[in-house]
Amino acid sequence: MAGRFLIFLLPLLSLFIFSCTTKKPVTGGNTLVLVSHQQEIQLGEETARKILSRERLVTDPRYTRLVQSVFKRLIDALPPKYRNQYRWRVHILDRKEVNAFALPSGDIFVFKGLLDFINNDEGELATVLSHEIAHVILRHSAEKMTMATLAQIGEVLLLNKIPPANRGLAKEFYELGVNVAFLLPYSRKQEKEADAVGLLLLMRAGYNPQKAVSLWRKFTERFAQGEPPEWLSTHPSSERRLKYISRLVEFLEKHPRYVREFKLPAEVLEKL
Repeated sequence: MAGRFLIFLLPLLSLFIFSCTTKKPVTGGNTLVLVSHQQEIQLGEETARKILSRERLVTDPRYTRLVQSVFKRLIDALPPKYRNQYRWRVHILDRKEVNAFALPSGDIFVFKGLLDFINNDEGELATVLSHEIAHVILRHSAEKMTMATLAQIGEVLLLNKIPPANRGLAKEFYELGVNVAFLLPYSRKQEKEADAVGLLLLMRAGYNPQKAVSLWRKFTERFAQGEPPEWLSTHPSSERRLKYISRLVEFLEKHPRYVREFKLPAEVLEKL
C-alpha cells in the first residue's frame, strides 16, 4: 500500500517542487524556495523577539553610534527594491564571540567580540554588515529551510524501502551522507554568494573594498589554524575565502557597472 502511495505521490511532489523554482535576487540564478517571503519574515521576527528577550544588548555609545551609522549608510545604499522590502534593524549582543548573523526579517546581530576583534574599524565593520545584509536579500534562510525539508522527504522515501530492523543504521548513514555531500556544500555556496553581493553593497556605499581583504587576512591569521576541514564546515576556509575575495575585489574594481546595477550574474560569479 505504501509503495503504491509513493508512486502516486512522486509525480505530484516533482510538479510542486518545479512550481517553487524561482530566480535568485541579484545573481539571477535558479533557486528553490518552498517558504513564502511573508512566512520567512514572520519567522525571523519571532526569532528576533526570542533572542532580544534573553540576550543582553550593548548600550555603550562607543559601539552603538558606529554600528548604527555604518548600518544606515549601507541600507541607504541599497536599491529601493531591497531597502523597502524589509524593516532593517541592527543589534549588538554583549557576547565575547567573534561572530555576526542575520535573520530573514532584516534583523542583523553583531557580537561585541567581533567589534573588539576589528578594533571598531569602520570599513571592516561595513564588510561584516554588508555580508549579513546580503544573506537576507538572497533569501538564504528560506533556501536552507527548503533544503532541510527536501532532505527530510528523501529520508522518509528511503526508509520506507528498508526493513524496520535496519532503519536505525540507514537513517544515520543517510543523514551523514546528505549533510556532507549536500547541505554543507550548499551552505558554503551561500557564503560565497553573500561575500560577493556584500561587496557590491560595500562599494555602492562608498567604502574601500580593500577593507574586505584586510578583514579576511585578519581572520586567516587568527583562526585558520583551528578551523575544521572545509568539507565538514558550513563556511569556506578562511584561506580560500581570502583568495576568493581578493579576486572578486579586483574584478569589481575593473567592472564597476556590476556595482552600479547591483547585479552579479551567477555565471560570472561561478568563474571567480
